[in-house]
Amino acid sequence: MKGQKKLLIDDKNIIINFDVVNEDWGKLKAYGMAYEAIKITLNKCDKLSSEITIRLTDEKEMRTLNRKWRNKDSSTNVLAFPLNNNINIVNKSEYIGDVVLSYNDIKSEAIERNITFIDHMIHILIHGVLHLCGYDHLKKKDEFIMINNEKLILDKVGIKDPYISYN
Repeated sequence: MKGQKKLLIDDKNIIINFDVVNEDWGKLKAYGMAYEAIKITLNKCDKLSSEITIRLTDEKEMRTLNRKWRNKDSSTNVLAFPLNNNINIVNKSEYIGDVVLSYNDIKSEAIERNITFIDHMIHILIHGVLHLCGYDHLKKKDEFIMINNEKLILDKVGIKDPYISYN
């Protein structure tokens, strides 16, 4: 499934563009759960009439993007590129930004944490969409708010709290 897949979700004018760059992502069978998680996240942010792009890539491209945009010469699991942090949606749907996910980073982290790839991917996807909505984790207070939002959204899609160790 290499290439772009554009979907309109329900009657809320949520448009999600999946740009699949790395072939490993094509094996993923969790697009329905991803759509639901994104929809719940956008609802939490009061951005139901939104359009976003989710780029599913690999650690090589992620390292390049991280170096270019954050001056960090390493790969990372997610990068979010909000179009504008002060968006007031007035049109049917307004483009709010891009989320880029790295298959290899997410896979490695899932193995390291002994959780499923899909659960971790959905968590990281929600994290990225929250960044598009203006959330960050630079201050302890903001991190607490962002983590609590992640937990609430994950619970709604049936994923256990990733901040608790389940051994």
